[in-house]
This record gives sequence, C-alpha cells and structure tokens, in this order.
Amino acid sequence: MKKLAFLALVTAALGGLSLASVSQEAHAKAQCNGTTKPCPLQKWMRDNVGTPMASGDLLAAAKGIEKIQTFGGPAMKDWTVLAKKTVDDAKANRTDDVKADCKACHDAYRDAYKNNATLRNRKIP
Repeated sequence: MKKLAFLALVTAALGGLSLASVSQEAHAKAQCNGTTKPCPLQKWMRDNVGTPMASGDLLAAAKGIEKIQTFGGPAMKDWTVLAKKTVDDAKANRTDDVKADCKACHDAYRDAYKNNATLRNRKIP
C-alpha cells in the first residue's frame, strides 16, 4: 500500500512538472520577441507614430504620442517629459526636433524596455 501511495505521489509530481513545462512553453510562445512577433508598444508605435512620421504627418504623430504619454514604467521615469516635448515639437512642425526627441527616448529606454518582459508585453491603454 505504501508503494502504491508513493507511486501515486511520484506520478502526480511528474504530471505537475509536465503541466508546468507546458504552461511555461505556452507563456513563452505568447510573449513578443520584437522581430517575428512585435511587442504591443512596438507595433502600436510603428502604426501610430512611425507611419505618420514617414509621410510627414506630424499632427497625426503628435496625436499618437499623446495617447501613450503615460505608458512608461518605473524604469522609464522621464518618459512623460520626453513624450510631451515630442508632442510639442510635432505640433510646432519641427521635424528635426521630433526625430531628435524620438532618438533621445529610444536611446534612454531601449535597454529598460528590452529587459522588462512585463513592460514589453503590456497592452496599450
């Protein structure tokens, strides 16, 4: 009887490990990777800021940036300040300043974003 109970316990434990690995695998597949599966902010920025910028529509780019001004996480303390400056420059039709603002934000937060899976997979508000 003790052997049967031990066998049941081992089987349950192995089954639990198997389920845990399946769950981890499913979770990993659901995660963005920035290349074949763009992250929510990455895709959103391309569609709502990158595309308007490429066509010279700075007002549309400003509207896009306004929507995500508060998106930055704790590791991105100046996100809101940089976003506001970018919006102001876009509304003033200062293309070179907007490009510089975007570069400054990317340079400041690229690593924090890449190293934070929760932030990378966060849905756009």
